[in-house]
Amino acid sequence: MKEYFDRHIVMQAELYAKEKYPEEMCGFILEDRFQPLTNIAVNKVNNFRVSENDYLQYRNEIKAVVHSHADYPHIGKTDMEGQIRSEVPWGVILLKCGAVEHIAFWGDKLPVQDLIGRPFIHGIYDCYALVRDYWRHKGFDVVDFPRENLWWEKEPSMLEDLCVEAGFDFIDETELRIGDVIFAKVLAPVANHSGIYIGDGLMLHHLYNKLSRREPLHRWKKHVTGYLRYRYA
Repeated sequence: MKEYFDRHIVMQAELYAKEKYPEEMCGFILEDRFQPLTNIAVNKVNNFRVSENDYLQYRNEIKAVVHSHADYPHIGKTDMEGQIRSEVPWGVILLKCGAVEHIAFWGDKLPVQDLIGRPFIHGIYDCYALVRDYWRHKGFDVVDFPRENLWWEKEPSMLEDLCVEAGFDFIDETELRIGDVIFAKVLAPVANHSGIYIGDGLMLHHLYNKLSRREPLHRWKKHVTGYLRYRYA
C-alpha cells in the first residue's frame, strides 16, 4: 500500500495510540510532526472529540486528523461523516490487544490507492470504496455515502438506492461491458456486495476480511442480483 505521510510522523501517532489504548487517541498530522491531542469525548473508549481550542490553534496546519480504534477493525458512519465535514484526510490506527494491526488514511484529497491487494477496512477499503476508486482512477468523482458496518441488516435496500443516487442505472446482463457494476448477495438475503466487470470474464471486488482481487465472474453467478452502468462515463 502507498504511504501518504512521512513514516516517522506516522510512527509518532502509532506510539501515542498504544499509549492511550484502550481509549481512542486523537491528534493532527502537521507539516513536520504529529501533534497529540486530548480526547475530550465522554466515552473515550468508543469515541473521540477534539476541543475547539485545539482545532483553532492548528487549523491552518492540519494535513490529516488521526484517531485510533481499540479492537474494532473498521470505521463507521460517524467517522465518515466527520471526515467529509472536515475537508481534510483522516487516518485511523487499528489496534488489537494494544498492538497496531493497520493504519489507513482516507479522503478524496488523497491520491487513489491501487485497486488490487487492499486489506478490508469497512468504510475505507470495502466493496463500494473499490467501485468509487475504480472510477476515480478514470477521473470521475463518484459520490461517497457514510455507512455503518453490516448496514444491510437495518437498511436492506441501501446499496441499490445509493448507487442509483450516485449515478448508476440498472442494465440487463446481456449488455454487460467493462466498467459495469455487479451486485451480489453474500451471506445475506439482499444485495450487500458490489464489484466491477473488468473484461475477459473477470470481476474486480473486495470481500469482507479478504484482500481486494480479480476473480472469474462465473463463480459468482448464483449470487448476482443485478448489473449497473455509470451514466456519466
